[in-house]
Amino acid sequence: MEIERTQYIGHYGITFTVIRLTILPTHRHVLAKLCLLEAGSSANEVRHRLVDLYEKMLARDLPCKMTVAISKPLTRQQADLLNVRGEIVAGLIGGAVSAPMSLVSPAIGLATGTALSLTIKGIIRSYHAGDVVIGVDAQVNGGIGPQRSLSAMVRQFQGG
Repeated sequence: MEIERTQYIGHYGITFTVIRLTILPTHRHVLAKLCLLEAGSSANEVRHRLVDLYEKMLARDLPCKMTVAISKPLTRQQADLLNVRGEIVAGLIGGAVSAPMSLVSPAIGLATGTALSLTIKGIIRSYHAGDVVIGVDAQVNGGIGPQRSLSAMVRQFQGG
């Protein structure tokens, strides 16, 4: 199994850790144990989403390329800016997930970013200091053709 970690700095200085991995059927069990320190207390939920997304892809014997983008906790200023311009969140996650793909193929990067952005627009919410934005993308090529699926979540700050 191949795992690559990079960082992406998006709008308003929001920094994402981007984890790209290629899963083969023999490595499927690794998803449930993947080290996701950046996700904090939501790591189990993110791992569960990865497993569910992998199963949804019906990859059979084909490799499944997965990308996880996890932001650093938002500052108060970043949260305020996102609340004023909520649509930017779709661009942040779409850009973080599609940026590496754009290096290989601008068309694939654009399609990924657009699809993920549209998914995120359906869950626009109010943001608070300390919130963490998480996006997951899975892709399988072959079989009946290319397949792609996306998921997103926000871990809310649990402060007092």
